[in-house]
Order: sequence, then structure tokens, then C-alpha cells
Amino acid sequence: MRDVFSATENNPDDRALLISSVFLNGKDALTVQDGARELLGESPKADVRTILTGPDLTSRLTAMGAEVTGRTVSLDHKPGYARAVLLHLWQQRADIHPHLLKWLDTITSPKGAGSDLAAISDLLVELAVAENDIRVVQKVHAWIDNGADSPEHRALIARFLTVAAESDTLGAGVRGLLLDSAQETSKAVATVVALVCRGEFAEHYPRQALVRLRHILDRPEPDEAVRTAQEALRDIAARDGQLPRVWNTVIKWATEKKHLAGHRAFLSLLDPSVDPYVLQVMLAAAELKQDVREALVAGWKAALADTRVEAECRQLLAAWAEVRKTADVPTELMTEIINQVVLDHLVATPVSALIFGEPGVADGEAVIELRKDLRLPPALSSLVSAHEHASAGS
Repeated sequence: MRDVFSATENNPDDRALLISSVFLNGKDALTVQDGARELLGESPKADVRTILTGPDLTSRLTAMGAEVTGRTVSLDHKPGYARAVLLHLWQQRADIHPHLLKWLDTITSPKGAGSDLAAISDLLVELAVAENDIRVVQKVHAWIDNGADSPEHRALIARFLTVAAESDTLGAGVRGLLLDSAQETSKAVATVVALVCRGEFAEHYPRQALVRLRHILDRPEPDEAVRTAQEALRDIAARDGQLPRVWNTVIKWATEKKHLAGHRAFLSLLDPSVDPYVLQVMLAAAELKQDVREALVAGWKAALADTRVEAECRQLLAAWAEVRKTADVPTELMTEIINQVVLDHLVATPVSALIFGEPGVADGEAVIELRKDLRLPPALSSLVSAHEHASAGS
């Protein structure tokens, strides 16, 4: 490998071809050539004399150590070669780091050539582990905010951080970095951490994943990072044997700590419009255990007391009204829980919207049926009836 770099000291075109071969392993030769040109920031040659000058593409690739079979370029016949090339490049040509990361954004974009995100990410992890230097991880981490803000970009870095977090040499440092990153203001950084917590990281470090998700769910605005964290939380809860841990953690956040994260997590977990699994399991448990039923009521009360999640509370009350119409949940128990919550929070905006409706919003049949089934105080029940008559006549 060092011989190749020595032989190409004055030939950046072939060095770029080698780098392109490393990251586009298994692609066709022309795609590898295009990747090299993108790395150099050059367009295809237009001058015929230039095009016809020099060795053929296959000869150049072979000289770089690649194997060309048909149209396919591969380095698989040389185990460790790609890693050695990348390590040499990273150590000896440090100025290329930002350019290389920018180029990786190009080839991993939807229109790019490097569709194998896993292979590219694994190469970067091999580099970090080989260097045994957390600064390599920090440099790739900094790429989150300095690269293309696309799903592919975030997925690539999330996979890199996931694998690095489980390595023997760097794992502890990377896990600490993830904890700090979960508390950053950057939406992109927090979203990447949430993606990590949604993947294999949660299989091996479920408690740590939940801690990092709590920080993200505490963000002031319900942005993309928060939504991704909610998806990650539901994903963890749906895994075999994880729901008890998730539920106990979330209910503690919501009722004891009074975290915004707890209220968001509680409402998200129990939303049947996304996935009814958690709600079905918890209601089934509530039929058998009084403490589970009390926890459901307490979680609702805590959420309704937090004006920052009013919209989510309204949406979940409506979703519960809809799911009551199915045979998959204990209808009577759901109604009793809602009734108890409503009576304790009559002045809360989401409860008021459930009982009286909202101006300009037409309530669905399920909400109207739930309203009729609630056991409200006589005076309030009369007001509701009068309101419904007035609405029907307007």
C-alpha cells in the first residue's frame, strides 16, 4: 500500500481513484471514476487529446491494487487493504479530512453512488478503532452539523456512532459523547443521538438509551429530534421484555420528576393511532393490578397539568375515543380512567375541548360517544347537553 502512495506522489488523479475504490467497493469502474472526479472537484475531460492520453481505466485501477472483473471494481481480494489506505490517508493527509467528509455526503446522497451506508460507516469505525483516538470520533461527530442535513447523512453517522459506542477501546468515551450530545441545542445532533438510541445501542445499553432519550424529549420545542426520540422510545418499548423497564422509567419521569420529557413520553407511548401495542398491554395490566391503573391516571393528570403538552393531550384524548370503538381494548376501563381524569382537570384546556368541543372544530362520532358515556356532575352534564343542542341548531 505504501508503494502505491509512493508511486503516485505526483498523481492526484490515481490517488483519488484509489480513495473512490475504497468507499465505492463493488461498484462499476465508471462509477468509481466519477467518484474520483467528484472528490477532486473536476468535471470529465472534454479535450479528445487528453482523453486518449495515458493508461486505460482498468490499468489504472489495477495499479492501485483493485481487481476489475467485467465492469466491477473490488478490493475484497486484499483483506485489510481498504482500512490501511484510509488509515494512511487520515494520518498523512490531515488536511483532506473535511473534504473527504464532504465528498462522502455527495456519494451517500439519494442520487449518489455509495448506497451501501453500512459498509462506508464500518470503514469509518475501523479507522476510529485503529487510531484508538476519540478525536477521530469527534471529527466525524462534528460532521453532523457541517455536512448535508439529509436522512442519509444522519443515518450514516448514527451507524458510525452505534458501532463505535460498542467497541472495546473507544466505547466508554463514545457513550459519554452521546450523553453530552443528547443535551446539545443542535437539532441535527440530537436527532442523530435519537437514531442511535433507536438502533442496536438500545439492545445492549437500554438504560443508557433511555437516559439519552429523556434529555432529547426535554427539548423546548417538539422538533424533529423530539419526534425521532418518541419513535425510538416506542421502538424500545415494543421489543421483547423491554416494556416493563420503559414503562417504569417513563411513569417516574412524568409523575415524580415532572419532566416535560416524561409527559411527552407518556402521551407518545399510549397513542394507539401510532401503535396500539403499549396501550393494549397497559390496559390489560390495569384490569388486573390497581397500581397500574393508578399509574395511568397519575400519568394523565401530570400531563394535563403541563400546558406545554396541551395539543398532545387533546390528540390523545381523541385517539382514545376512537380506539374505544374497537374490540381490542377494555372499553369500560378506558372510560373510567378518562372519567376520573376529566373530573380532576375540568379547567384544563384539553379536557374542556373534550367536553364542550372547540370552536370551528367538528367533533367525530367517537368523541361524541365518549362525551355521552362520561359520568359528569349533573350541573356540568346539563351544560354539555345545552351546548350540544345549541351546536346542532347553529
